[in-house]
Amino acid sequence: MLSKISSKNQVVIPKGICAVFGLSKGDVLDFKVSGRKIVMEPKELVLRDKYPIVDLKAAEHVLAHGKSGKELVFRSGKDIIHFFKKRTKK
Repeated sequence: MLSKISSKNQVVIPKGICAVFGLSKGDVLDFKVSGRKIVMEPKELVLRDKYPIVDLKAAEHVLAHGKSGKELVFRSGKDIIHFFKKRTKK
């Protein structure tokens, strides 16, 4: 199977190869050089939490138990992120 390098140095991985390896949009590949060969290996990323564990546990507690009379309603996921960003800056 052949693939051409684009003007932006991008290469299309043939559909058959993606199917064999279960690759889909957003997957991450690790590139290595082995002699005169380029080796691509699928990788699974483990992202580190952006917020301290103390804040995450506090948020988990609030979400699990709530606070009587002080429930918060968010319109979107962005609103939730904004709320927690403001809380962690204090």
